[in-house]
Amino acid sequence: MSRKMSGKGLVATIPLAALIVLVVLGLLATSTTALAKGRKLKILCTTALSGPLGAFGTGYDKAMRLAVEEINAAGMKGWSGIDYKAVDTETKPSVMQQKLLREAKAWKPDVVTAAVLETTIRVWCARLPQLKIPGFVGGHAGMSKYMPPGEVPLTKWVAYYGFPEYFSGWIAGKAFHELGAKRVAFIGGDYDWGYGNSIGLKAYWQENGRPFEIIMIGYTPLDKADLTTEVLLIKDAKVDGIFVPYTGAGWWALPKMLRDAGAMPKYFIWEASYGTLGQAKISGEYGAEGTYSIADHNPESDAWKGWVKKWRNKFGEKSYPEMYTHNYYQGIYWIKKVFEKLGPENRDPDKVVEMMQKTSFQNVCISPMGPLGPYGGNLGAKASLVQFVKGAAKDLDPSFGLHPELKAIYDLGKWDMKSLLEKMKALKRLEKGEKYPAAH
Repeated sequence: MSRKMSGKGLVATIPLAALIVLVVLGLLATSTTALAKGRKLKILCTTALSGPLGAFGTGYDKAMRLAVEEINAAGMKGWSGIDYKAVDTETKPSVMQQKLLREAKAWKPDVVTAAVLETTIRVWCARLPQLKIPGFVGGHAGMSKYMPPGEVPLTKWVAYYGFPEYFSGWIAGKAFHELGAKRVAFIGGDYDWGYGNSIGLKAYWQENGRPFEIIMIGYTPLDKADLTTEVLLIKDAKVDGIFVPYTGAGWWALPKMLRDAGAMPKYFIWEASYGTLGQAKISGEYGAEGTYSIADHNPESDAWKGWVKKWRNKFGEKSYPEMYTHNYYQGIYWIKKVFEKLGPENRDPDKVVEMMQKTSFQNVCISPMGPLGPYGGNLGAKASLVQFVKGAAKDLDPSFGLHPELKAIYDLGKWDMKSLLEKMKALKRLEKGEKYPAAH
């Protein structure tokens, strides 16, 4: 049975129909806007927020959150921003693996960041190729983990910002040579990183006419805080130079102990983990004064001063960017550039890695991140040498009585991880009890 609509009913229906049309158009517009903006980029931070290396991982997390906040506030081409999530690996490889596998299945990140030390980076090298998720390490490449007997396969799925530990040792050798050191000691951690640094130092020594004597060599367990024995050995050796890659728990205290014992050499060189004024503040003015450090930034540049200002504005006037935080800050912007080039519709992880290899970005660091070699090595890597000298720097930290001065910049060239690994396999690390005399 048909029913005629009265004039009153027709009038009432017109606004309702118009309303329905407006709602539909609004939904379409909202959907179109969302499509234009794209989805959120998921970045998973798998780092140590507790345990022996919790202080390092916490700094990485702070730096990346700062970058994410800035990017989300400014907008991201083609994307609706970054969704950032951090999980605590507790400085344990087993926990790293458990949480990485869980988040890969449940949260499905586009990229992971911030493994700490070779012990957890090993998990990445084994698992990320299986998961088809690219990973970004904001520190330096520990090449020794790829060597037998604990060999880890080289992979395109793990990208490094910096240069290998081999080059830290090589640069230390070059610095000693240029400074005129005659008798040199080496103290490093008893693990991959320490071994690779010693191989690099030895390689420079061999390839450049044995310009100094390497007279005292030691490897310390990472949990060893009391380095009194090492200090006494250094004092007895009467060296004028010492290279100290990360030793573990006692690392920060070593220069103080040397000064207290009257055993501080003329040239004390830290490796790249100590590069910033933040690390010097941990050692204190008494410990850090006059020491040199290999670094990956120029402390005298406007870019670096701007980064320190951002950090202090965010985390407090007395704070200072910790180890590798600038690498991770810059790394997030590099990841942003990679995924902006790809667009949110491209979900092929192999295409992501391909774009990572082609993409370069630089802001606060001395090196650009990228382009990458076929196994994740940063082809644009450079290194600097800084020295901590008396006098506060008003634009860095007016409350601390030392400031860093740039002494040299080293261009490391277009090194290749596979070729470097083959070279390192043919070299033995520095060994206690062996003699390494100078040529003259």
